[in-house]
Parts: sequence; structure tokens; C-alpha cells
Amino acid sequence: MENVIIEFFRGDTYSRNFSISGWNKEITKVYFTVKENTENKQYVLQKRYGEGISLLEENNGTITYNITIDSTDTDDLKTGFDYEFDIEIHSPGTTTIPIKKTVITGIFKLKPSATRTCNE
Repeated sequence: MENVIIEFFRGDTYSRNFSISGWNKEITKVYFTVKENTENKQYVLQKRYGEGISLLEENNGTITYNITIDSTDTDDLKTGFDYEFDIEIHSPGTTTIPIKKTVITGIFKLKPSATRTCNE
């Protein structure tokens, strides 16, 4: 899935489900990564399976996960800026190198809000 837009207020908790269909391999890792630019090596926000990403259900070949971004995760990020994000899965390969697949890409944008962690 491409061109997904995630937009919410900086300092809010954000939760979203996403599903993966047609992948018949065991998924061992899931990453949600946000960068100012995909060419950058450093990310500004990342969630991983077990650390902000949780498995909700497996049903008829579709796996549904939830990602939760905590209110403090966005404290230092710019508002009104189009960050780039992706969600990538890893499965065991035939050697020591895992099979990796980017399943969702898009834009991550924060709206400004008056109340922030530093004001609470």
C-alpha cells in the first residue's frame, strides 16, 4: 500500500491498525520507521513489534497489527512537515539473511497544538 497519509496533532497518542494479506511466511519482525527523508540513515521515530507494534489477530491469511505512537514520541518533531514513513516486515530466509518486504509507505504529518508535554 502506497501513499498512505498519517496525520494527527503533535503530543497526542495515535493508534492505527494495519493488515498484511497474502504473505505465507512467518513474520518475525515488524518496523514502522519515520524519517525526514528516505535517503537519511537516521530515523526520527521508530516502532517495532513488541515495542509499540502489537499483533491483534490472524484470520484467513490476513494478519492485523496495531501501532501506537505515545504522546511523548512526537515532542521534538516539526509540525507541518511531510516526513516519510514505511512499514517493513521480516521473515526467515533460506540462509542467515532474512526476507524483507516493505508493505506500506506514505507521509507522516503532525499538526500543531497548543498543549504539549512541556505545558502539562
